[in-house]
Amino acid sequence: MIIRPLIVAAAWAAFCFTAQPHREQVSPQDPVLLSGIEADLASRRCDGVRIDAEHFRAFSSQVQLNHADFFQKPRSVRLQAALDDLDGRLRSDKRAACEAIWVAYGPGSPLQLLRRG
Repeated sequence: MIIRPLIVAAAWAAFCFTAQPHREQVSPQDPVLLSGIEADLASRRCDGVRIDAEHFRAFSSQVQLNHADFFQKPRSVRLQAALDDLDGRLRSDKRAACEAIWVAYGPGSPLQLLRRG
């Protein structure tokens, strides 16, 4: 009789320690999330580049996403692959990657998520 509860408890413990959170392959929010996360990566990895807080707040408000959406929730497989690619480019040719991100999100871009500082 005592064996059955022990087996159930062991099975439940095994499940809890090996379960992985479900990640979608693709999310309709991926392009928007990618923009925000790329800008954040640039602000942390590119010299003299910072997030333009006013424009970033307006952008996230317009697309109805908050801090958790950008940085805490699980990312889709496609979004994570794009971020891994960007990370690789930042490691292999930081200058070119930073310039490309600056063009995409700097003052002359439609989103203007970055500023010099």
